[in-house]
Amino acid sequence: MSALIISLHSPSTSAETHALGSDDGHGARPVGTVLIERHLNGPRGSANGGFAAGSIAQHVDGDTVSVVLQSPVPLGRSLGVFDDGAGGVVVRDRRKDVARAHPGALVAAAAPLAPSFADAVHARERHPLVGVRHALSDCVVCGPRRADGMHVTPGPVVGHDDRLAAPWTVSGAFAHAGLAWYPAVWAALDCTSYPAAALEQGILCLLGTMTARVDRRPRVGEHLVVHSWTREARGRRYETSVAMVDARGDEIARADATWIALRHQKAAAVASRLR
Repeated sequence: MSALIISLHSPSTSAETHALGSDDGHGARPVGTVLIERHLNGPRGSANGGFAAGSIAQHVDGDTVSVVLQSPVPLGRSLGVFDDGAGGVVVRDRRKDVARAHPGALVAAAAPLAPSFADAVHARERHPLVGVRHALSDCVVCGPRRADGMHVTPGPVVGHDDRLAAPWTVSGAFAHAGLAWYPAVWAALDCTSYPAAALEQGILCLLGTMTARVDRRPRVGEHLVVHSWTREARGRRYETSVAMVDARGDEIARADATWIALRHQKAAAVASRLR
């Protein structure tokens, strides 16, 4: 993983350990830091949820990790990662908790049949907010017009408007040694897991919890399909699942996500137009 893009490491020098502190003021042991570069945004001014969650997840042992984003993860600032004493970690920004992560488990349910790559491209073209300025229109992952983005822009699958899909052709800009960054895989899963009904209605949601398993990182140039479905919608809360499949139809990554619709939709819309 390129340190020029995402800095993720354990303290290795006495100066760095001193900068983190011997503990967090509550006895928690520092185990490293996370820094998300400024161009890896989701909402303007904060990190893409998938990039943040995937970067944090690398500090937790286990094939499947759950990350709870408690507040927007800042960009361009080193955040302390501390052992929570229970097999997980807590991430703090100037002693404020911003996220927690721990070993997790995916919902035990079969995924629907993945659309073809061509159908995923068609779904991307049906993204209902292309050309509309909103709080996520500049997201590095799903922003349709981000020249430096991943272009994983989900749209409704033809004949299945309750499901979303997006194609992803892995770019070298989001890879190291020929393989996609681990956090980039989480990011592609994150944006495609957006609730289909909320996307269609223009409801702004933010990622709350993401549990993911990455069986393998895809290669640069590989053509993938990412597709999602909503398991439950209750009030402002949406529970979704998402899978990533390769050209043979083999699932290489899977995630469950909880999305929360903002209470004040009009205020968020106005703020996005002012930025």
